[in-house]
Amino acid sequence: MTTQIIALTGGIGSGKSRVLKWLAEQGIPTLNADQIAREVVAPQTEGLQAIVEKFGNTILLENGELNRAALREMIFNQPEAKAWLESLLHPLIRQATQAKIEQLKQQQPEYIVIEIPLLAETGKPDYIDAVWVTDCNEATQIQRAAARDQRPTSEIQKILQAQASRAERLALADQVIDTEKNFESVVEQLKTML
Repeated sequence: MTTQIIALTGGIGSGKSRVLKWLAEQGIPTLNADQIAREVVAPQTEGLQAIVEKFGNTILLENGELNRAALREMIFNQPEAKAWLESLLHPLIRQATQAKIEQLKQQQPEYIVIEIPLLAETGKPDYIDAVWVTDCNEATQIQRAAARDQRPTSEIQKILQAQASRAERLALADQVIDTEKNFESVVEQLKTML
């Protein structure tokens, strides 16, 4: 049996993590690209070492971990720093993801689902067989993300504007999961897809 590798993506507040959690509860192996991205810059990794060499020790917290807020601020204001960071991290994340996929494939699952929030921004990797997009209207996204993250709606709107548009994400979709209504309706959709 061939395992199908599914990328799960969607904008902020569109329900990706909730869908991924439900899939994991059904026994489907899942991965999270954001978690993998954190792992490749953990203390003692080549990723973190390269970042420190480029930006200096001021990019570290007292405990030796990456100061994500300082790095985010830096790359937000310096496009060349952002490009450098992406050229460092994307191959590391890809390599780590593929290693985890190979590990999970040993269980011979029907599916492996990887939550990749910025798939539309970074491009679909060649190891992905299908793309599932969680989708709801922008007002719903803003309301959910602001409530979840305890941040002002203006901040959430800025994040939305920095992400790919709804149309760009939907253009990648092999399956669209409408998350506008209650989660029971989402589950019904997912059951038809599995």
